[in-house]
Amino acid sequence: MEPTKSSTWYTDAEKYWDSIPATVNGMLGGLERLAQPDAAMSLRFLSEFVDLSESKVERSSTTSATASSSSSKSTVNKATTKRAKLPLPGSGPSHVLDCGAGIGRVTKMVLSKAFDHVDLVENCAAFVKQAKEEYLKPEIEAGKVGEVRCSGLQNLHFESTSWEGRFDVIWCQWVLGHLTDDDLIAFFNRCKKGLKPGGMIFVKENNAKVGIVIDEEDSSMTRSNQVWNEIFIKSGLRLLKDEVQKGFPPGLFAVRMYALEPIE
Repeated sequence: MEPTKSSTWYTDAEKYWDSIPATVNGMLGGLERLAQPDAAMSLRFLSEFVDLSESKVERSSTTSATASSSSSKSTVNKATTKRAKLPLPGSGPSHVLDCGAGIGRVTKMVLSKAFDHVDLVENCAAFVKQAKEEYLKPEIEAGKVGEVRCSGLQNLHFESTSWEGRFDVIWCQWVLGHLTDDDLIAFFNRCKKGLKPGGMIFVKENNAKVGIVIDEEDSSMTRSNQVWNEIFIKSGLRLLKDEVQKGFPPGLFAVRMYALEPIE
């Protein structure tokens, strides 16, 4: 059964993450070896919609990710071929928001390589502190990383803030399972206020085979691909492409990347 706001759903999740070390291994649930293949495929997926130099993609590529580029299961919307790559001409330096950023692993390994500026939002204060003071300190000092907000996504707003209309891309990875369906749909709708014209939302999340799988330990849910697509429709988002992550060991949930744009 899908959790409700009246439950301890969000406070239980906060307690769980407060107990996790502020390290890359902690962010990946003890599977730090996933970091490189994860980053490689994320960059390749982004490169279909964002103007990346080939060198940026190659620096983070691995053999497994290269092999997967032609073999991974994917669905492509014909609208994809009509899009100009981001950032659009005249839109200024490129900006991306890393949602549920943890200590900034995805920012360091993916987003800072693909965009001029990265902002982050993360609910765990200890992770925000680690990101600012240590893990992302080089990127902050170089001006690549800007604002790091401490907030849950269910409480994040863009309208009438410095983040309104700021982002070419909003990136959400391994975090949206903590939101109830109603809060997730509301979050996606608020995200539209944070995008520049022509901006996109990227989602990278675990997939259940059928329906929804609830994890009581970390207060999260794993949605099936069908459930994700239903939520995108309810959120007024058009799916341009999805692709399954390759190069992960067996026994894990499938991980799928989604490229989305607001329906005008």
